[in-house]
Amino acid sequence: MSNTMLAIWIGLSAGILLLFLYAAFLNLRRRQSQGVELSDLMNSFLPVNVEVLSELINPAHQRHLQETYGHEELQRIYRQQIGLAIECLRRMSHNAALLQQVGYTQLRSGNQLITAVAQEMVDAGVHVRLYTFIGLIVLHTRNILQWMPPFSAATCSDVHSLVGTSLLPAYAQLKDKADNLTCLKFTSLQESLAQNL
Repeated sequence: MSNTMLAIWIGLSAGILLLFLYAAFLNLRRRQSQGVELSDLMNSFLPVNVEVLSELINPAHQRHLQETYGHEELQRIYRQQIGLAIECLRRMSHNAALLQQVGYTQLRSGNQLITAVAQEMVDAGVHVRLYTFIGLIVLHTRNILQWMPPFSAATCSDVHSLVGTSLLPAYAQLKDKADNLTCLKFTSLQESLAQNL
């Protein structure tokens, strides 16, 4: 049994390492590619409902669900919550990738302030994408193993801490950096971008 678990962990570690190398390769390729303008990407952003994630980590709401519903109905609700959370994380990652593309384009700007804000936005995008990547792995794992009581996604403390203390603040920071950049460079798109994120 322990040899099997060791093989699984080695396989998972190798897979994660390959994914990070692939992400680094894509990051390098994006830096070298032709720049894109924010106006070209405005229709590509996907609105994110952070209330879904807030509900997922709200202990009072989860306690209410546990007190109100039976086991089978509770599992159905958890599956639904996990599905909504996965979609929310995918949208966050997608938006972060698009904002990073815009940030990479602005790194070549002659204005030092715009370059600095663009670099901050790229860095904030890295954090969001890392947290969403980890969150997606955790949620998919919880979704697969939800029939085991300790693996219920809605009650796991690692999901709570990842979303509550890492992902939501990182996404808020990314939105703030995007707002700063649009204020400096793309003033006419500032309100539209805020609505699309």
